[in-house]
Order: sequence, then structure tokens, then C-alpha cells
Amino acid sequence: MAVLSLDHVNIRTADVPATTAFFRDLLGLRAGIAPGASSIDQGCWIYDGQDRPIVHIGPVDAAYPSDDIAPFTPARGGGSVHHVALECDGYDDMVARLEGAGLATAVNDIPSIGLRQLFVTEANGVLLELNFREG
Repeated sequence: MAVLSLDHVNIRTADVPATTAFFRDLLGLRAGIAPGASSIDQGCWIYDGQDRPIVHIGPVDAAYPSDDIAPFTPARGGGSVHHVALECDGYDDMVARLEGAGLATAVNDIPSIGLRQLFVTEANGVLLELNFREG
């Protein structure tokens, strides 16, 4: 089991279009519709120069698979960051470690993009999304 890299940061905002415009228009990054969103104004991915999704922008009222273990309360500043995502490997080992520590997790599988996710809250209340990609 290993954490391989930071995967992305999630920002939940009352104004998805304005937040998207900041990253796209001011920082020059590519914006695209997030998987499962009906439009870019309802959910957006911001891509880096290597075309990797690095910032996920979503509305404050969206349902996230992690909301059962970490309900979201809208805020400004650092409180707007919903979670930090890490790219990982060793899914079964990670599940065993988290269960062994008695931590609650939420699981989300997205077969269409070969992704398995675990959501867990660390000791200071920061929600972590642990991403395991097939292949």
C-alpha cells in the first residue's frame, strides 16, 4: 500500500461558474464538465498543463458519496475546500488498515473510468479521498 501523489483538491462553492472562470480565464487552465454533471456550471474539472484533472469544482448543494461520514457545511476560505484527494495503490490493504483503526469510510466505485474511491476523515477533521485506479 502506498500513496503515490496528490490527486486533486475539491472546492464546493455557491458560484461554480465564477470559480471555474477564475481557474480558466485568470490562470489559463482548461475547464471541462465533471463526470456525472449535467453541465460545466453544475460541476467542473480544471486540468493542468499535462491534461490531468487537479481541481474539482462542485456546487454546495451537490450530493457527494462522502456526505454520510462528513456532512458539508459551506464556508469561505479554507472551509471551502471540501476534501483532499490522494492517488493510491493497494486498495485491499488500505481497507484493512482503515477498518483495523476503526475508521468509518464511504466507498464509491466509478467503473466507467476505472476508479475506486475511499473517503475517510483524518484526526483533525480533514476529509481525504483515496483514489485507486485500475490498470
